[in-house]
Amino acid sequence: MYKIVLTKRAEKSLTALPEDVQSRCGDVFDELQYSFAPIRLDVIKLKGHTGTYRIRLGDWRIIYNVDKKNKLIIVYDILPRKTAYRDLKL
Repeated sequence: MYKIVLTKRAEKSLTALPEDVQSRCGDVFDELQYSFAPIRLDVIKLKGHTGTYRIRLGDWRIIYNVDKKNKLIIVYDILPRKTAYRDLKL
């Protein structure tokens, strides 16, 4: 099982989201505990960023990094789709 760790930026973004999106994020985090790239979620590895992935959640993107050695998933941010890749800061 993977441990999910949210950065301060991700925590702030999560609390600012509408309640229904927060709930869906919780469901996604539950799935990520068992696999860093679950088949049933829309997961894509980001080019140019080693071990970094994104999950599409409607109009939102969850950006995270996987540390397979320590079984950690570090969630960097949860961003709106239209600015997610432009505002990406790892």
